[in-house]
Amino acid sequence: MSRILEEPSVDPIRSYFSQLCVMLTGIATGVVHPPAEDAASPATFHMGRRDGYHVVVAHLASSRSLREAADKCLAFGRGVEERAESHPYGPEWSQGFAAATLGAAADIAMYAASGMVPPVDRARLRAARTAARHLSPLHGLFTPKPTGAEPPATNREW
Repeated sequence: MSRILEEPSVDPIRSYFSQLCVMLTGIATGVVHPPAEDAASPATFHMGRRDGYHVVVAHLASSRSLREAADKCLAFGRGVEERAESHPYGPEWSQGFAAATLGAAADIAMYAASGMVPPVDRARLRAARTAARHLSPLHGLFTPKPTGAEPPATNREW
């Protein structure tokens, strides 16, 4: 195998995987329709893929080379895949995570060799970004304050 003399910049491929994280958040929440080949997959599978791409972005940010990042992705993907049945998030999430990280390792290798980033569907990404702005991780956990409520009389009541 020949060595790559000069690696392309990590920023375009890291941006690509960040976009996939946003897209998969939209898919998992039902705002964006998944591609036809993933239409039958459950939301937990898509959330596993999204979490896997978050790990890929972190590996790209912390690695000294694209090859090191790809190797880390392979190791994480294989580790989660091997423990899928006993993983706390469940086998569907684990399968999604493994699919994302193992696929990302191949995408990183292709990018290192060619300098070409795979395309992202801009319309679906725009819809996912719009939806992500309106999603709250704490939605429904807190009851709203009643309007016109008087503040407590003493600090002890706060």
